[in-house]
Amino acid sequence: MSDVVTPAMLAERWQCSERHVRNLIARGELPCFRLGQKLVRINLQHVEAFECRTTASDGSTENSASPGGKTEGDTVTRLEPLTRARLNALRQRSTPS
Repeated sequence: MSDVVTPAMLAERWQCSERHVRNLIARGELPCFRLGQKLVRINLQHVEAFECRTTASDGSTENSASPGGKTEGDTVTRLEPLTRARLNALRQRSTPS
């Protein structure tokens, strides 16, 4: 690989969608630069730094993108027991009879 990659190349490396890579860029989590108005390129140093940050916070040594799709941690938000009880009470009151 060269010193820079495209979002498509990075998506293939991480086994995720190109849209996911572009979302990371849009949120400012992955620095990039533009060639002209449309072409996006990402420096490999930034990619490796991002991989180190995500795997260090994960506690694992694998890439942050899972080959099989989303993991439980990507889709589930853990709630405190009291918050869950309040939400259930509200849900029961708002349910039509």
